[in-house]
Amino acid sequence: MLASPSQTPEASSSPKIVRAHSCVLCQQRKVKCDRQKPCSNCVKARAECIPSVPTLPRRRKRKFSEQDLATKLRRYEFLLKKHGIKVEDEEPSDGGQMSKERDWYPASKGSKGLMLADSQHSRYVENTLWEHLRDEIIEDPKDALQASSDEETHEHEIYPHHEAFLIDPDSAPKDLSFLHPQPVQIFRLWQTYLTNCNPLTKFFHAPTMQQVILDASSDLQNIPRHTEALMFSIYLLAVTSLSDEECESMFNEQRSALLTKYSHATQQSLVNARFLKSLSLSTLQAFCIYLLSLRRSLDHQSQWVLTGCAVRIAVRLGIQHDGITHKIPPFEAEIRRRTWWQVVFLDGQASKLAGTGFPTWLGKFDTKLPLNVSDSDLSPTMKETPVEKEGATEMMFCRLRAEVGGAFRKTGTLDSDGMWHLTTGSECIPGKDKAIDELEDRFHKYYIQYCDPSIPLHMICIYMAKSVICMMRMLAHHPRQYPDKGASMPQQEKDMLWAESLKELEIAAACHLDKAMQGFLWHTHVQFHLDAFIYVLSELRNRTTGELVERAWRQVEIAYEHRPEMLTENKNTLYFAMGSLCLKAWTKYEEAGGRYKGTQLVPIPRYISKLRMQRKIPEPPTPTPPQIQSQQPTPESLNRHDNSSIDSNQMAQYANVIPGYNSYNTTNDLWNKAGIGLNMTIPEITPVDWEYWQTLMDGDLPAYTGDPSIPVDPSQGWIS
Repeated sequence: MLASPSQTPEASSSPKIVRAHSCVLCQQRKVKCDRQKPCSNCVKARAECIPSVPTLPRRRKRKFSEQDLATKLRRYEFLLKKHGIKVEDEEPSDGGQMSKERDWYPASKGSKGLMLADSQHSRYVENTLWEHLRDEIIEDPKDALQASSDEETHEHEIYPHHEAFLIDPDSAPKDLSFLHPQPVQIFRLWQTYLTNCNPLTKFFHAPTMQQVILDASSDLQNIPRHTEALMFSIYLLAVTSLSDEECESMFNEQRSALLTKYSHATQQSLVNARFLKSLSLSTLQAFCIYLLSLRRSLDHQSQWVLTGCAVRIAVRLGIQHDGITHKIPPFEAEIRRRTWWQVVFLDGQASKLAGTGFPTWLGKFDTKLPLNVSDSDLSPTMKETPVEKEGATEMMFCRLRAEVGGAFRKTGTLDSDGMWHLTTGSECIPGKDKAIDELEDRFHKYYIQYCDPSIPLHMICIYMAKSVICMMRMLAHHPRQYPDKGASMPQQEKDMLWAESLKELEIAAACHLDKAMQGFLWHTHVQFHLDAFIYVLSELRNRTTGELVERAWRQVEIAYEHRPEMLTENKNTLYFAMGSLCLKAWTKYEEAGGRYKGTQLVPIPRYISKLRMQRKIPEPPTPTPPQIQSQQPTPESLNRHDNSSIDSNQMAQYANVIPGYNSYNTTNDLWNKAGIGLNMTIPEITPVDWEYWQTLMDGDLPAYTGDPSIPVDPSQGWIS
C-alpha cells in the first residue's frame, strides 16, 4: 500500500497543527487563511493568531409528527371550548402521558403567570406584555417553546456567541493591543461616544475618563485590564450609535466589520479583566456598556440572563447601598449611584421583554438618585457633595429616568411577585391623578421649563417627560381599578384610556421624525412602549370606525415600518403573538369596511400581507363595500380633526418653546425617509396586572359602545 502524504518522512519530521476554521484576523481582513497555528498572515503581521468560533450548524427542518397533530388538535379544542362548543374529552389510559404532552398549564388561583411546557422544554412568562397576549400564545404554545430552542440559529452572526463569552474554554488573557484603532480614531470614537451615548448613560465622569483614554492611547501595550475593557466597550457602543454611511465616512470601514471586531475585542477584554469576579467598578461599567450595545442584536431571553449577571456583580460591589452611608468619598459615591441606576434600567427593560416578573431586590436597595449636576460640578478630589442644581444639566436625562423609578417606589407597592403597582388598591383614581399631576408639575418646574429645543439632549428630555406622564395616566386608569374588571367603567374613562394609548404611539413617531434625535436612535429604538402598542391593537378589535381608529391604524403601520424586527424575527414569541393580535384586529376592521375610503378600495398594507404569509393565511376575498358610506365631514368635525397628527404647538406649549420648531407630518414619503423608528419613554419599572390582561385577551370585557370620535381637551393632551 502506498503511503499517504501524511505518512511520508517529510511530514512526520515536521508536523503542523491544522485548524478546521480560519482565524479572527483573516476573517476580518477577508483573506484566505492557511489554518496553521499560527497562520502565515498573523506571523507576517506579528499579531496573535486567535481561532474563530465556528457557527452552529443550521437546524434541520423537523418532520411532521403525531405529536404535532396532537398539539394542533388540543389548540382547536381550546378554541371550540372558548366559543361555547362542548368537546368530549377522552382521558388517556396512562395518566402520566397527558402531563408529558401538555403544552400549557393555567396558573393557580393566586398566581399571575403562565407555564408553557412539554416533555423537553419549559418556559414561564409573567408580565403585562405577555399576559396581554395570553390568547395568542395558548393558541400555539409549541411556537413559544421552539422560539427559544437551543437549536435556533441566525443568518447574520455579527456578534460572537455569548455562551462562549460566559463559559470560555480558553480563558487565558490575550494581547489585544493590535485591535485598538489608531490614536486619532480612538479620539474620534470617544467624541462620538460623548455626543451620542454619554448624555443618555452617564456612567462616569467624562473629564476624568477622557484623561484616562489619552494616557492609555500613548501606551497601548500597557493598559490596565479594566481600563482596556472600558475602552473597547466605548468603541463598540460608539459604532453602534452610528449609521452605515457615518462609519464609512469616519473610519473607511463597514459598520458590520467594526461591530464584529469591537464586539470580539470587548468580550475578550472582559475575560482578561476577569469580569465575573472583578471588584472594579470600571469593569462593571464596561460590561454594562457592552450590554447596551447588544440590545438590538441579542434575543430577549439572553439579554435577561446577561443583565442578571450585571445585577449580581453590582450587588457584590455593594453599589445597591448608598456610598455616603458607608463613608465613601462624595465623588466615588456619586459615580456608584450613576452606575447602579443604569443597572436597574438595564435589568428592568430586559425583564419586561423576556416575560419575567421584576425581582424583589428592586424594592430593597437604598441607593439615592444621582444628583442633577454636570460633570463640571464634580471633581475626584472634592470633599463635600455638590449642591444639586435646578434646571438643565448634563445629567438631566438620566435624572428624569431615575425620578420615574423613584416615583413608583415612593407612591407604589411591591407585590409578592416583584411587580410594581402605581398605588395601593384602596386609593381612588383621583388620588392617582393627583400624584401624576404633581410629578408632571415637578418635571416642568425643575427641568422642562429650562430646556432649549435646539439642544438634542434637552429635546429628548421633553419627549421623555411627556411620554412618561402619558403612560402613567394610562396605567392609572385601566379597568383593573373596578371590581367587575371594567364592566361599570364609565364610557368617558374608557375613551380616555384609549386616547392615552394612542397619544403614546404618536409621541414615539414625533420623536423619530425629529432630526435632532438621530444620534440617539441606538437607544430610543429599543425603548418603544409595547404596552401602549398592544393595548391599541387590543382595542382595535372592538373599535372599527372613526377618525381615531384611522389614526391608530396609521400608527400601527408606522411601528411595523420603523421596527422591521417585529416582522422579520418570527421566532420571537412576543412579536409573533403581537402579530396574531394585529391580524385579529385587522380582520374586524376589514369586516367593517375599513379598507373603503368612500368608494375607493385601499390596498392591503405590506405588514398585514407579511403577517399572513408567515402564518400561511390566504388573502381573503375583496370585501364588499359598506351599504352606508361615511357621511361628509361637518365643519365641526373638521375643526376638531383638522390635523390627524400631533399638534406641534401643543408640544411647544408644554416645553415653552417656539411653535413650529418640531413640525410633525405623517405623509407616506416622510415615513419612508425616516428609517428605523423609536420611542423615548423609559419607565422600565412598569405597573402590571395579569388578571386584567388575561380577561382582556379572553374577550370578556364589555364591548366598546361609545362615539369613535373622542373629543379631548387639547390642553390635556396631544389628541386634537
